[in-house]
Amino acid sequence: MITITPKAEEYFVQLLSTQAPETRIRVFVSNPGTPGVECSILYCPKDFVTSKDDIFKYNGFEVVVDPSSQPYLVDATIDFITDENNQASLTFKAPNLKKTDIPQNATLFEKLQSFFNTTVNPSLASHGGYAKLEDVSEDGVVKVSFSGGCKGCSFVNVTLKDGIEANLKQAFPGLIKEVIDVTMHEVSDETFKGN
Repeated sequence: MITITPKAEEYFVQLLSTQAPETRIRVFVSNPGTPGVECSILYCPKDFVTSKDDIFKYNGFEVVVDPSSQPYLVDATIDFITDENNQASLTFKAPNLKKTDIPQNATLFEKLQSFFNTTVNPSLASHGGYAKLEDVSEDGVVKVSFSGGCKGCSFVNVTLKDGIEANLKQAFPGLIKEVIDVTMHEVSDETFKGN
């Protein structure tokens, strides 16, 4: 899936030699299908590999990639180059990074709806929560309602501002003014109570 050049392999082996045993490299995509799409490379300690992750073997190390990132990393190449000033750096080329199943002429609402389905709600599902995109105004005010574990949760404002709003502003730069919760909150048996 990802081509890693011999020089980049050597670099990763050197980096990993300073980490705890069985540490891998994780490659993932944030905000896929949006103008704010990003690709990242991180250390991945043994305890951070999940049963859903796929592990790819390279020369002297392994790379962890979650299934949702994989379509965007097809034909990607990681290289380690030295420029004319003798400055060395990793380069990452991912031709499918901006790939999207959303038509180019889709409305902002349709693009946001896709983002909620692929990014926001899978994250909220771990607490039994769900966020529904209700509306987006021409000036970028997004209205959201919560259900399940998020309805009545005392952390919902943190989820709204630090989670959803921050992610939408990063994924859709310049298009989102704020995100507003329009839920009539009440505590129920489904409400997430925290630890």
